[in-house]
Amino acid sequence: MRCSRGSKSCQMPIFNAKTLTVSELLPGSPKIKSLWIRTAAGPETGFGHLKRCLILAQALQDCCAPLFLVDREDCWSAKQLSEGGWSYYNGKLGEIWSLMPDPACILIDTRLSAGLGDLIRTAKSRGIPVISIHDLGLNPLLTDITIDGSIAPPICDSPLRNSEHFSGTQFMVLDPLLGRFHQQRKKIPKRIRSVFINLGGGNSKKFFEKVLEGMKLWTHSAELIGVPGFIDWGQENLCGKVLPRNFRWESRNIERLLFQADLAITAGGLSAYEALCCGTPLLALSYDRLQQITITELAARGACIDLGSGDDLDPSRLSETLSMIDSDVQGRKRLSVLGRQMVDGRGAERVSGIVRQSLCHSAEFNCWRSWDVSGACV
Repeated sequence: MRCSRGSKSCQMPIFNAKTLTVSELLPGSPKIKSLWIRTAAGPETGFGHLKRCLILAQALQDCCAPLFLVDREDCWSAKQLSEGGWSYYNGKLGEIWSLMPDPACILIDTRLSAGLGDLIRTAKSRGIPVISIHDLGLNPLLTDITIDGSIAPPICDSPLRNSEHFSGTQFMVLDPLLGRFHQQRKKIPKRIRSVFINLGGGNSKKFFEKVLEGMKLWTHSAELIGVPGFIDWGQENLCGKVLPRNFRWESRNIERLLFQADLAITAGGLSAYEALCCGTPLLALSYDRLQQITITELAARGACIDLGSGDDLDPSRLSETLSMIDSDVQGRKRLSVLGRQMVDGRGAERVSGIVRQSLCHSAEFNCWRSWDVSGACV
């Protein structure tokens, strides 16, 4: 077992929910139950699953000790967890039961299904509640609670049976800071002065090149802000013929920059919901058919402009779309209002409230509060 802060070999470890360090069990030490979080990240699986889990872990660390379960090959998750000071286990999933005390609850958020069946069966045999988070009903699991914050209905062939199910964008887990920006007044200027571009955490080189070429053809002198993502694909080496003079990369305070921007161009994943929450008028492109399902539904409800597949994006058509939306201030106001109506940014609060209830009801868990699904103490 490896832990992000590098403990000695752990015999009967306890997890301090405040510092998230691992230490040997000492007489009189408080027995704080852990929350196991199974997730994954990478260029193929994306980074939204890990991001959601990190947000929930932050919200829940006052009542439990989160322990992330990741694959040994998942260097992407391990790097972010280590940098954030979070504890994680990257050994064989089936061996963790003999290495660690039973958790109070297990949270699953990943498209990778390997080992999940055995994990869920063992948890159920020990009376441990299991919660799973899904996108569009993908990777259906026989867990006690399922949560799907997607805008579109699930695409799985059969409903998730024998589960308590929560669905809808009110359960989309976003950084709570976005929820606070959601409550602030959003200014929609007569002309677009700044554009925020977030095309996901993986290798988005070919999409960024097309978007930035469209920006150059637009010839409008708006400030352009790009989010570089989580992997190095040559962001700083984009050739001069592609990179506009008024463009810059930003990796800090991106929630505030998104809220302050007059227009957002994103992929169809978590970043699209973030723009909706902020009320920043959204143009969205898709990486695959699943993202296109989301974007098509959002466009049908008037909450975004559908740019179609990123592979097929034509820079000249993007330039024309930018000119159209730039001159249509009322259209941008409608996008802002409808986006905010769909996503209020309180999903993390609601989902963490659901997890708290499961922690409280778990056998032998010393719960001193009662929580409802809104996350409010009652």
